[in-house]
Amino acid sequence: MLRSLEDTVDLASNEVVLVDDASSDGTADFLASLEGKVSFSILRNERNLGFAASNNKAAKAATGEILVFLNNDLELTSGWLAPMLDLLATLPEAGAIGNVQRNLKTGLVDHAGIFFDLEGMPTHAHKNRANPPPGPWKERNAITAACIAIPRALFLQMNGFDEGYRNGVEDVDLCMRLRQAGYRLYVSHQSVIGHHISAAPGRNLHNDRNTQRFRGLWSDYARGFGRSEWAPEYFRRYARYWWRIDPKLFCKALFRLCFRF
Repeated sequence: MLRSLEDTVDLASNEVVLVDDASSDGTADFLASLEGKVSFSILRNERNLGFAASNNKAAKAATGEILVFLNNDLELTSGWLAPMLDLLATLPEAGAIGNVQRNLKTGLVDHAGIFFDLEGMPTHAHKNRANPPPGPWKERNAITAACIAIPRALFLQMNGFDEGYRNGVEDVDLCMRLRQAGYRLYVSHQSVIGHHISAAPGRNLHNDRNTQRFRGLWSDYARGFGRSEWAPEYFRRYARYWWRIDPKLFCKALFRLCFRF
């Protein structure tokens, strides 16, 4: 990820804050070799704090006007950053900008935004499609923070990521707070990067607790999004793997599309 960052971004004009979340695998020695290099600053946690707390710590340490959060399992591509920053500066009420992420194992799209089902629970949009969606961008109700751009002042105003989650759904929770505050979320289709999906060890250990917390806090609010977007997104999600479609959900989605409710 860092090699791809150095290859695609002018680091002399940007600040890079790296968080070592109490690693025990040689990461500390690797990061020590970067100290003193232009634009790099290293934060080390004495104990593992997880995604939310580590990124909140980094955001407070950063000095730039725009935060761009990056997972450590990304491979960035030429020209990925400029389209995101352009949209953040020009689109109405933009609170945060995401991008298209390809699964590096399959080459297919893994993320082009997030949609909600009828229970108000989030799912990646356009997953397993060969190409990004048409057009330069699309408004979404949520986006992943694996790669996301947001004004630093707004992120701090929103109190950052909710540390009640542990390595999952913190980004969707932040999006719900932004949407509730009147901000809009967009995905740039002109920024496409690679992602080793959930590659960090222990990434999914807290999924059930995270889901339960999000359901309690936001599912009632997010059901409103699900009623309008679930049916078409369901068909798009399974267009490539039509044999995996659940017959009951297929009928429900078709009924909702036909009668528009």
